[in-house]
Amino acid sequence: MITTLILVLFTAALIGVLIFGKKHEILIANLMNAMLFIGLAVAFGLNNNPSGLFYLTIAFYFVIPMYGVIGLFAVMKKSRTNKPDSLI
Repeated sequence: MITTLILVLFTAALIGVLIFGKKHEILIANLMNAMLFIGLAVAFGLNNNPSGLFYLTIAFYFVIPMYGVIGLFAVMKKSRTNKPDSLI
């Protein structure tokens, strides 16, 4: 239950930073995702039993793909800043 709540809060914060951030949103999102990944890895290490695999599963199905989303936002931001102003 608490892991789900933490994941929801981190996801909301990451998306909020990526959408509403102004200057260093990609760096902040990467740091937040890294903190979440480290936390889940530590939780897996501390629960070295079959129930601890839950944390590893969450890391691989949630945190790792979030790096792809952050990368997509970075590419979109880079292409948006390099376009010249036009009416089209």
